[in-house]
Amino acid sequence: MKKPWLEGIEVVNVNNQGSAWGGWFETIALTVIMIVASFVTQQQDPFRLGGGFPWPVLGPLLAGLRYGFVYGFVSALLILVVLGVAINLQWQAASGFPLPWAIGVVIVAMVAGEFRDMWGRRLHRLEGAFQYRAERLEEFTRNYQLLRLSHDRLEQTVANSGLSLREGIMHLQSTLDAIDGLTETSLQKLIEFVAEYGALTQACIVGITADRIDTARILARVGEDFTIDDNDPVLKTALESGELAAVNLITENAANLNPLLAAVPVTDSTGEVHAMLLVRSMPFFAFQENNLKLIAVLVAHGVDHLRFGAATSSVTRFIASFERVRRDHEEFRLDAMLLRLSGARADVMAAYEKLRSSIRAIDMICLTQDKEQPVIWIMLPLTNPAEAQAWMQRADGVLAKVTSELLSINEVDPQRIRSLEPY
Repeated sequence: MKKPWLEGIEVVNVNNQGSAWGGWFETIALTVIMIVASFVTQQQDPFRLGGGFPWPVLGPLLAGLRYGFVYGFVSALLILVVLGVAINLQWQAASGFPLPWAIGVVIVAMVAGEFRDMWGRRLHRLEGAFQYRAERLEEFTRNYQLLRLSHDRLEQTVANSGLSLREGIMHLQSTLDAIDGLTETSLQKLIEFVAEYGALTQACIVGITADRIDTARILARVGEDFTIDDNDPVLKTALESGELAAVNLITENAANLNPLLAAVPVTDSTGEVHAMLLVRSMPFFAFQENNLKLIAVLVAHGVDHLRFGAATSSVTRFIASFERVRRDHEEFRLDAMLLRLSGARADVMAAYEKLRSSIRAIDMICLTQDKEQPVIWIMLPLTNPAEAQAWMQRADGVLAKVTSELLSINEVDPQRIRSLEPY
């Protein structure tokens, strides 16, 4: 099939050879026609040996130019054979066989045939090179389109993924570190961070009064203003469930109601809903379940950070972080591990001083007491058992003198953590 970019160009397939029988048929037919025409036009001297232009030589000349050396040479031999027969039968007046005339006819046929073969070989090479370049161009075009599509998808993935969830929580804490309390300023910082990380283009945080959305209390926003409908099915679902709701997850057919894309309750670790994050617009590639859950997790951690202050080693902060991690596990199936260290007082205190300065950024360490003995609790959010074991191996020198108890977040009795007392 001819490619669109080759329109108007005759493409010759060098692998397809013409029919040999067709060439021989045309050569013989052309030679016979020239001989017959010569006899018809001048019967006494059909081969023009007495003078004038030797018209029969056109047969070998045209055959050589058309098909090459062999065809022209054979045509010339046919002319000479007919000439010899005509002289013997006295159809052609001649005192003997005209050797110079015969040599001239053969030379004309050979030169014409060799000229055609030389240019045929050159054309064959050019056609082969052209066909090779056409195939390479087609391959390049196909690869280019695949690369372009792959690049577009990669660009969307990178734009959507940003940093990891762990890095996102770390950056969120550093962004809100100098801010305390759920104020309009702090919530504006929070929504700007979430909008950048979750690719939101039009969203707002609206206050809640008496378990209903207060449309007059827009606490923070990004993008242009938009009208909030109290009866929006996405908003109603989020208020009733207290969890993330999106237009593609609700069962009610709300396609014609111009709904919000998503609604995320601004809830702290105690379960209290302080406001509602409403998403009106975001890029299509960012509107997916994983990204919406990511936004919900960041909002929840941001609210806890604003309400309970910067991360410290206090028991209160540790309990609040435990509640948040437990809710993340229940709602979003995010792994988390708890490590309990106990032993002699001196060993526990020494381990606490070393671990406090070496734990990861979003990990939480707390010094509590159990029967008047110091106990260290370390919480490892976004960590599965294998990663927790690897973390313990890296801290093996510190943990060697204390007793370690590694627990998954779903294996811990919440009351056990809620009843912790500071040492």
